[in-house]
Amino acid sequence: MPKYLYHYSIFPTVSLSPYPIFPQSPSPKVPWKMRNIALLIEYDGTAYGGWQIQKNSRSIQAVLEGTLTHLLQEEVKVIGAGRTDSGVHAYGQVANFRTERKWETGKLLYALNGTLPEDIAIIKAAEVHESFHARFDAVGRKYIYRVVQRKTPILRDFAAFVPYGISVEKMNEAASFLIGRKSFKSFTKYADQQRSFICDVTKAEWKVETGRVGDWGMWRQEEEKDDTRPELPVSPILPSPRPPFSQSPFLQFEIEANRFLHGMVRAIVGTLIDVGRGKIAVIDFVRIMETEERSLASMSAPACGLFLKEVKYGFDIWEVSGNER
Repeated sequence: MPKYLYHYSIFPTVSLSPYPIFPQSPSPKVPWKMRNIALLIEYDGTAYGGWQIQKNSRSIQAVLEGTLTHLLQEEVKVIGAGRTDSGVHAYGQVANFRTERKWETGKLLYALNGTLPEDIAIIKAAEVHESFHARFDAVGRKYIYRVVQRKTPILRDFAAFVPYGISVEKMNEAASFLIGRKSFKSFTKYADQQRSFICDVTKAEWKVETGRVGDWGMWRQEEEKDDTRPELPVSPILPSPRPPFSQSPFLQFEIEANRFLHGMVRAIVGTLIDVGRGKIAVIDFVRIMETEERSLASMSAPACGLFLKEVKYGFDIWEVSGNER
């Protein structure tokens, strides 16, 4: 009998072959190093129930995770720096996720923007340190809130319409009392779900922007008037087709802190607007903060005017050599 047939005899341990026989067991899987990818995200939150995944509502996080899972062919979990509410927008949301895939970040950026819906865009992508956590490593967050004082259908989803006279000086006087490390329990909902109400606010200021309205809620500088173009006739019934900019200001509130409570910015804005209207005195605004009673503060401002502008870290997460953006 040929000696190679002894491999298939009833004596599997007997072999006349000069080569040893090893049991065929599956080789152990070689562990791959998980890459940590950070994303800078811009989105229009109008059609979403917020950033965080929810059972009965479409969310930014769910759409992003689904897109990444489809592209990378592996389950992906995304961590966001800020949990924006329903209808809230973002210019500078930061998120991170882990993957075993070896895609270049430039290729990933291109693929994501080609697959995500039109109201979500990835601005930057970079591979970061394996320990980076978009939420817990953040040392500051900056929000802006925009108000228009004339009816503008173009910005109905990107600014709150407040058709009342507002004193910016009084609102800034009241906003100055927000600065510092204080309790903001008066400006949060679901207080029973918060472990701490202390936030360190470093900036809170209203500004008047007198520019022409551009796309996506951005203000463009007023163009020089063309004297060669004839003025359109003014109807005695309809408003002027070219209203003076001084009569149609855009107000912008900017606030920065190390952390924010749930619904905190919108509650603050709603209360400050009532201060500007004269419904609440500045001293009463201070008392509202001191009492820590949400029922004493005003109604929250609409979500459409709120934007997550920036998330700050103690280092520049985008300055990573060897990564395409």
